[in-house]
Amino acid sequence: MACQIPKEYDTGRKLIGLFIACSGVFVYCFSIIYFDYIRAVEKNNFIQFDVQTITAGDYTIEFDMAHTCYDFFKETYYNPNSPMSELAQFKLYV
Repeated sequence: MACQIPKEYDTGRKLIGLFIACSGVFVYCFSIIYFDYIRAVEKNNFIQFDVQTITAGDYTIEFDMAHTCYDFFKETYYNPNSPMSELAQFKLYV
């Protein structure tokens, strides 16, 4: 004959299972909120660090040039026999 489990043990197991499941959901939600908070704080810290430091990027400028400008330089001003590099010659041209 099979042994019968009393109902108070069955109710206790259900409560323990419910407690474990609720604990898992709580840990999951806490982890998601915590990681989102840390991401937001680090983003602000990065922006603050970038504002407080001076880099070469703060002093550079960028301008667009057409490919025809470089082609004109190559045909007209570039001297392959010069001791200056092609980049140095182009810098002087610009």
